[in-house]
Parts: sequence; C-alpha cells; structure tokens
Amino acid sequence: MRVLQFISLLFLFQISLTAPAFCWDKPFNNAANWGGTGLMEIPTARVLENGVIRFGYAQSNPFRWYTGAMGLFPGLEFSGRYTDIANIPSGLGSGFGSFKDKAFDLKYQIFPESKRFPALAIGLNDIIGTKLFEAQYIALNRQIFPFDFTIGIGCGRLKGPFGGIEWALTERFHFLAEYNPIKYEKDEPPVRGVPEGAKSPVNVGMRMKVLPGLDVGVSYQRGDTLSFMVHLQTKLGEPIIPKKPDPPLRVSVDRRPLPERDVKVMVEKIHEAIHEAGFKDVLVYTNGIGLTAEFENDKYLSNQKAVGRGLRILLFHSPGEMKKLTVILKRRRMAILSISVKPDHLEKYLLGKIPEKIFRKLIEVKTVSAGSETEQEGFVEAGDKEKVNFQFGIKPDIDFYLNDPSGVFKFRAGIQPFMITSLWEGASGLASYNIPFYSNISSSNIPPEDAVRSDSFLYLGRDYSFDRLMLDQTVRLSERTFGRLSGGYLEYMYAGVGGEILTFLGEGNLALGIEGDWVRKREPGTQLALMDFDSYTLLGNAYYTISGIDMTLHAQYGRFLAGDIGWRFEVSRKYNTGAILGFWYSYTDTDDLTGFN
Repeated sequence: MRVLQFISLLFLFQISLTAPAFCWDKPFNNAANWGGTGLMEIPTARVLENGVIRFGYAQSNPFRWYTGAMGLFPGLEFSGRYTDIANIPSGLGSGFGSFKDKAFDLKYQIFPESKRFPALAIGLNDIIGTKLFEAQYIALNRQIFPFDFTIGIGCGRLKGPFGGIEWALTERFHFLAEYNPIKYEKDEPPVRGVPEGAKSPVNVGMRMKVLPGLDVGVSYQRGDTLSFMVHLQTKLGEPIIPKKPDPPLRVSVDRRPLPERDVKVMVEKIHEAIHEAGFKDVLVYTNGIGLTAEFENDKYLSNQKAVGRGLRILLFHSPGEMKKLTVILKRRRMAILSISVKPDHLEKYLLGKIPEKIFRKLIEVKTVSAGSETEQEGFVEAGDKEKVNFQFGIKPDIDFYLNDPSGVFKFRAGIQPFMITSLWEGASGLASYNIPFYSNISSSNIPPEDAVRSDSFLYLGRDYSFDRLMLDQTVRLSERTFGRLSGGYLEYMYAGVGGEILTFLGEGNLALGIEGDWVRKREPGTQLALMDFDSYTLLGNAYYTISGIDMTLHAQYGRFLAGDIGWRFEVSRKYNTGAILGFWYSYTDTDDLTGFN
C-alpha cells in the first residue's frame, strides 16, 4: 500500500505524472557537488531519468557531501545530502566531530528541451529542517552538441544570476565551467566554512565516465581549492507494465478443439505447467466455455508478471473454441483478484497486433468474493491437496544508527534466518531470528524511563534474539472488506496484539480503514522477556494507488505509539526489480511529551 509530504508542491507533483518521457538531457544530466543534477556548485535544468537512482561523494574543503538522488517521475528529481563542514566544530564532542547538516531538494523540469525551446526547470533546495542551505532557482539549458549551456537565476543561497557550460570532449570526458553566485561569507554561522568568501566565482573541472554508471570528477573551485567527486547511478526499475512472453512465443501449443481432447488430461497438464512455473496452491478448472487457473504467486516480484505468465500457459493449452481465460490470484489461500481476457485478444497482443494501451482496456479485472466455482455442475478440475506450506530462508541484516553524539555513523551487520508458514485459509506464521556478526552501536544519550524509541540502540547490540515470532490471520468480511488479527512478538522492540479493518472502494484504487495495536516493550538483551511498559495505537488509514506507475499514497490520523496525536503521510513506489522506495512525513501533537522519545 502506498502522499507526497510537501503539500505546497502538490501542483508540481500532479503535473509530473502526466509529463512525457524525456531524452534530451543525456549525456549532460550528471551530478553536482551536492548530489542534484548540475555542474559543480550550480544546478542545471537537466534531471535524472524516471527510475534512475544515484549515490555519491564530493569534497571541496571544508565541505564534504554524502549524497543521493532519484528521478521519482518523468521530469521530477528528488535529492538529499549529508554535509560535513570540516572546520566548524559541532559542539557535541570528539565522537561526533565537525558540524553536519541534512538537506533535501526537489527539481521539476517544466519543459524538456525541444528543437525550438530550451529545457526549463525550477528547483527548491533544502526544503525542510534547518534550511541552512535554502535556495530557490529557475534554470534554462540549451544543447548544441557537444556543448550544453546553462543560465539561471536564484534566491537564497543561490541569489543572483548563474551560468555555465559542459563540453563533451569525448563520450567519456567532459569539461565543465561555471559562474557560481554563492556568497560563502554570507552563509549562516553554523555552516560558514569559508568566512573569507570565494576568491573567484568561476569554477572549472573535468568529469570522466570510468565505467557505465560510474563518474569521477576533479575541479578547481573558488579560485583556491582543488575538489573531487565520484558518483554511481543505476536504473532502479521501470513502472510495472505487462511483459511480453516468458517462455518465448514460439513454443509447442495445443489448440485442438475440446471434442478431440480428454478434458481431464488437459486440465491436469495445465495444472502441471503452472506448478512447474513456480506457483503454489494451484487449481485449474473449466466448464467448456471458460478456462480458469487459481494460484498464489511467490515466484515473481511483480504480480502483474505472474498473471501474464499464467494467462500465456492457459492460452498455449486451451481449445480454440474457449471464450474466456481467467487467472485468480490468491493470498494466504484466499482468492483475491480475478483477471480475465478473451483468448484471441491475448494472442493478438502477444503477436504485436494489439498495442499495450488497447490491450489494457480489453482486460477484465475484479475482486473475487469467493474461490473456486468447481462445485457447480459441469466443471472439470485439477488442484493441489491442501497442506501446511513452509518457506525457509536466510537474508542479510544491516541496521544503521546515525547522528548520535558518540559517533555519527554506527551499524550492526549479520544474518537473519526466517521461516514463513501458510497454515490454513488466511493464516500465516512468521519466525525470524537476528544473528549479528558485528555491532558498534551504542549511545552517550541516557533515555528516559518511558522511552518509546529513543532507546533503540539497546536492542541493536551483539545479542542474538528473535526479531519476530507471530501469527497473522486475515478474514474476508465482505467482497471488498477484509480484517486482520495479529499477535506475538511483532518486531524487535515490542510484542502484543493488533488488528485492522480495510475496505476497497470504486475500482479498487482507494481503500479506507482503521487499525490498532496494544503492545508491551521487550527486555533488551533477552530472547522473549517483556518489561512493565505498554502502549497502544489507534489510527485511521486512507490509501490511494496510482495505476500505471505502481505508486501508493497513504495518510494516517490518530494516536501513535508515544501517545501523540496527529498525521502521517507516506508515498511509496514499487519497481519491477522488487525494490520499493518511499518516504514519509509526520505532524503530531507532542506537547504532552516530557523528553526525547
């Protein structure tokens, strides 16, 4: 389940969803020192492509930047940075070191470059938090290959006009030059690392593409400082869309008419093919008019890809006179969603005779109020026998602990064996165990007795412990309403019980619900012991899924774990690589809290 936190920028966000895909920004959409797309210190109107993520490090003494950026949507770029000013003490002790600051930026490319017009973008730097590096700007870029020209004007830290040029000397080497408007001597005192100001506003540098996705750069900045940057970028994923065949189209198919076939053998053969494709809890049946396969997907990260695979298997084995092919997706042995299509429409799509945009309109998708129809007369079926299923695995486990006065960056690394079991319809069990190999996590902070999360470092040491040990039961209350009950050791700090009711509205993109938990705090350093400290949450939920880009907006209101009441907004997006990227923003009433909880 999946709201952009910055309500004031909602208009830009809505525009970005309908923007076309851009191609004019390459090869000049590279990173500036501070992580966003630019030259060295100035931004450009170029942006990262949709779904591309970038990480980097840059140094121009006394500034050091640890950065990340991503093309959230076509034309919309989000970046963040952690800035270390080496010559300004933090006042938090030697463990923390010099002064450090977090900042987040947004840039929206209003118009991509065209034959007649340059690219135009607006940007907001350091939009939340301390705002020590706050700036707003508008930039224009024009490419006359191998040159890319930038002009712009800003306010805040970028007050005044700025401009620059990037020259693609070769495919791998780029020359950079810019006019930088930043008055370092006017920076806020906590980040005034260059109190004397820049000797020169002109910066020059070189950028080299070492490997695909890996860039390094050297530059001479402020008239007296040799600087360095390195950035790595990769495509996190494309929006999930129907995929073309897997297995290939040119395979042996059996489209003989039904009277020439043994229907029971046909259904069993389809059942075997779907089972061999990696799906579980498979049931296949037909009444001579439609052919249906029910299964649970734990093979593909994308349910959409799983549906496509299931429909192709049905098509390859279905008689020519079959009127409809249907896949029903299950979760925890409960039938959830039905996807149907006419065989000739699917075949024409796979052969490229129907474009994807039209094919989407030919698919029938609906929720399922019950499972198999095979109890009705005239159905032939083949299915798996019900049994308890177990799934075992081991995954790496890394926890980070940041910004503590005793040290800026601490972590714990280890492995987490886990077991998931499907018990009966709607029921599952989960057990996971933390086995840390290394941890340097500690804190000089003394948490209050009623700490809710500020003592999390006590749970991130080198002790082996259960992460989760719980049962979860989902029930269908009506065709579109579901309930959930959970109990056990719910996470590494709390055990308890919880429940949720969720109902889907309209076409299924909107869901409303309520959830609550009663929890007791776990004793750190023990396996299952509990402390005499409990709390509860009671939250209303609203979800909205934007189809086509697999993004979910989530808003919550109610009582949170520390007793504060307010809002939490979240936006998340899933990619076909399985990666889920999201962020959240909360605003709650904390007047009744007496300390850092």
